[in-house]
Amino acid sequence: MTPDAIAAQLRADLMAGTLRPGDDLAQGALAERFGVSRIPVRDALRILAGEGLVAMAANRGARAISLTPAEVAEIYDLRILLEVDALRRAAPALTPTAFAAIERIRRKSELDAAGPDWSAGDWAFHRALYQPAGRPRQLALIESLRHTCRLFIAAYAAMPAKRRRWLDEHRRIVACLQRGETEPAVGLLRDHLRAAASHLLERMRGQRAGRVG
Repeated sequence: MTPDAIAAQLRADLMAGTLRPGDDLAQGALAERFGVSRIPVRDALRILAGEGLVAMAANRGARAISLTPAEVAEIYDLRILLEVDALRRAAPALTPTAFAAIERIRRKSELDAAGPDWSAGDWAFHRALYQPAGRPRQLALIESLRHTCRLFIAAYAAMPAKRRRWLDEHRRIVACLQRGETEPAVGLLRDHLRAAASHLLERMRGQRAGRVG
């Protein structure tokens, strides 16, 4: 297997919650699992480290990143800044063709929401909203931050419980944009992201308190 293929499988394991934050990623064990030498495993781990999903340290090996609730809250704060700004910039460029594409993706994301691909569908919807802003670097930063959040969402099984609410919020954001109501749409998006952060942090703190108790 190539480093890219190994990284893809490990990434999928992280996003599915099979590998949890803080889990060790021993090169020897991974090499045996994938039937390769340690070299492609090491390169795969470096790919994931570049994406912010794996922490690597000399003489300590690699492990899935483990963040505190405060660090996750900071990531959501950054997401809110970047995503709200992206939507505000995109709104004037939303044409009928763009709205048709957004609506098609939104409907598919509702179908995906009931299965394991719910997060991919959610990102596809948000990406469709932000792309008309024409800010590829900003979009890449948003995607990277979302990947990190998704790792913790999977580990704490946080978002599926709020599925009906966040799908309704998607519909309301699009409806506002179609009426030309940019600031109400921006406000809905901000509240949407804040609620997601609050729910995840509540789950993280609750499980940590349970372990301490």
